[in-house]
Amino acid sequence: MSNINSILRTFLLLLLAGFLFTCMLVSHGATLATTPDAEAVLKRADIFRNGWPSYVLHVKITNYEASKADEEKLYEVSQKGTEKTYVEFMSPREKGQHLLMLGDDMWVYLPDTSRPVRITPLERLSGDASNGDVARTNYAADYTPVYLRTEKVGTQDCYLLDLTAKRKGATYQRILLWVRVEDDRPVKAEFYLTSGKLIKSATFDEFASVNGRVQLRRMTLYDEIRHNSHSVLEYSGIAPRELPDKLFYQGRADRF
Repeated sequence: MSNINSILRTFLLLLLAGFLFTCMLVSHGATLATTPDAEAVLKRADIFRNGWPSYVLHVKITNYEASKADEEKLYEVSQKGTEKTYVEFMSPREKGQHLLMLGDDMWVYLPDTSRPVRITPLERLSGDASNGDVARTNYAADYTPVYLRTEKVGTQDCYLLDLTAKRKGATYQRILLWVRVEDDRPVKAEFYLTSGKLIKSATFDEFASVNGRVQLRRMTLYDEIRHNSHSVLEYSGIAPRELPDKLFYQGRADRF
C-alpha cells in the first residue's frame, strides 16, 4: 500500500509540475505577444509630425505667462530627411533671421553679422520652445526607445516609451513618450536633461488630415521649472515639396 501511495504521490507531483510549467509558457507567450516593438511604435509616432521625406510647414508659437498671451512668433520650416532643416523667421521683428540644421550641427544667421552663429538644439527659440522642438522632430533618428508599460492617459490606453539619446545632436538626453495603443499617435511627453532633471513637458493636442495623412496641428510645451509659463505651437500649410540641396548649403551667401 505504501508503494502505491508513493507512486501516486510522485505522479501527482509530476502532474502539478507539468501544469505549472505549461502556465509559465502560456504566460510568457502572452507577454511576448502583447509587448510592442518599441522602435516600430516610435517610427509610426514620428509620422504624425513628419509625414513626408521632404516637406514645408508654417509654425506659429504663442507664448503665455501666467495664462496671458505674451508674444507670438511665426516660422517657415523646410525639412529634408532627418538631417536637413532650414527655418526662416517670418515675424516682422525677426525678419532676415534664419536657422540651419545639418546633422548634429546647427547655426543661426543674423542680418547684422557676416558669419553664422553656432547654436545648440536645446537653446531657446521662443518662449518654452527650443531650437530642436522646431528643427529636430524625428525622434527615431535621435533616440533609442524602450517599452516600459501600458497605462492610461485620461481615457486613452497608451504605450509608455523611454527614449535615450543616441547622438550628440539630440535636443534632450531622455524623453518619456506616451503614444496611443490604437494608432501610435503621440499623446504627451516629458523631457529631461543629462542631470536627470525634468525641464519641460508637452501635450499633443490636435491632429488633422493633410493630403491623406493625419498630421499634428497643435501642441503645447510646459515649463517644468517656471510653472507659470507655456507655449502653444500651431502647424499649418503642411505640404510635401521637393527641396533643393542648395537650400541647406551652410556657406550660402544669399541668406538675406
